[in-house]
Amino acid sequence: MKSSLLSRFTGTVTIVALAAAACADVIPATVVLKVGDAVGPSTVSTLSTPFTDGNGRVGFAGSLADSQRFIWWDTGPVFFSDDALPDVLTGHESSMGVSNTGGFVYSPSVNGNDAVYTHFGVLLQKGDPIPPLPGLYSTFNSRPAMLPDGTAYWIGGSTPTQGSSSSTNRHLFKATDPSDPGSITRVLGGGDVIAGKTIKTSASNFDFWISDNGLHHIHVLDMDVTANEHVYLDGVFVAQEGEPTGQGDNWSSFDIVGVNNAGNYIFTGDTDGATTTDEFVAYNGAIVVREGDMLDGYTLLSGYALRAASINNLDLVAHMWGSSTDEHLFLGYGPELADSVHLIKTGDEIDVDGDGLGDFQLTDFQASTAIGPGLSLAEDGWVYIETKMIPVGGGTEVEAIVGLYIPGLAPLGDLNCDGLVNAFDIDPFVLALTNPPAYAAAYPACDYMLADINGDGLVNAFDIDPFVVLLTSGR
Repeated sequence: MKSSLLSRFTGTVTIVALAAAACADVIPATVVLKVGDAVGPSTVSTLSTPFTDGNGRVGFAGSLADSQRFIWWDTGPVFFSDDALPDVLTGHESSMGVSNTGGFVYSPSVNGNDAVYTHFGVLLQKGDPIPPLPGLYSTFNSRPAMLPDGTAYWIGGSTPTQGSSSSTNRHLFKATDPSDPGSITRVLGGGDVIAGKTIKTSASNFDFWISDNGLHHIHVLDMDVTANEHVYLDGVFVAQEGEPTGQGDNWSSFDIVGVNNAGNYIFTGDTDGATTTDEFVAYNGAIVVREGDMLDGYTLLSGYALRAASINNLDLVAHMWGSSTDEHLFLGYGPELADSVHLIKTGDEIDVDGDGLGDFQLTDFQASTAIGPGLSLAEDGWVYIETKMIPVGGGTEVEAIVGLYIPGLAPLGDLNCDGLVNAFDIDPFVLALTNPPAYAAAYPACDYMLADINGDGLVNAFDIDPFVVLLTSGR
């Protein structure tokens, strides 16, 4: 058995099922939205990186053919830029965030001013006084993120000259109430001293992640020392440029970071070792996968870049490797990431209508470390990717947000696949128990074996009592 964690969730539907699905020529998937689809008053022209809320529901920003921007959450749009009129909102960054109630944060320009904007309106824009920094004004706002409870985070610049675009410092900001700029606080920024080293005021310091529960913070920081890149976690440095990795080389640079509710963390980057093996993924400070390794029969070839990575609260890590024309998505348990399962690659076909036949062929994964983690892995059994694809049999290549359901990822008892075990799972549990074909028809993306609560490989009356325990335990 490759992964002790993956095998916990569905009994007989384990890593073996994952590997079998990954080797198939046609992979079940769902297209959330694609370029050309009708949304509101227009059609989609571009899409951006997907993120998830605490329940696994997907959110992302996009643009329409009529030049409006929109925010998507779960099953449809929740905001159009024209909703802000008379304020004129243009453009947006790919980074954004959504809450469990459909709240959002993203970074457009508001009347020409670089801003961070939420479902309540402008939170902060260029030229505004910065509430926690008296005498300083906002110069830019970037890389927004949102926790499940609606708390917003972003990177912003400051200057003593109102209206100036030149930053004299950069900060990580937090707003516990996105409706109230007065709730904005400064988390850290240039000039702060950590372990006797000072954060550079001129550095980007853009790569960060906050755990869903808000208790853990990981960040790539540029410090005022020669080997300046450091990985910061909850107040301390866990890795720094030029220091030994423990594998015969030294840390050289850092890219993607992530941390979960338990404080387990990942970071990616390069070492100063051979260029054929220098790219890596580290879990809790130790390299677990690196360029040149073979994962589930696929070699991470020299020249592959680590294009995206995310850790969820089950300690599972999704990580994407490849070149511009050859890309692969893997999933593994953090400490055992070398045993990762291959989920999908460019060139694979996806079946989006459930007939077992390929409908689209994936041609490109759009994830980029330049705009953040590129992935946002939740715990509900789904992973979402931004991709380009072409209809099987010929046609025009289109950009799309695609969801892949991963058997074995959702928790036992989650029979309606919403990432939770609660009263809404009672009816589908009874249906799975009494009429499996009807359950499969009613919940085609869900996993029947999630009803095998006692783990004996069968779904029967012996699962009823443990299911009740799950419901009443508050899991």
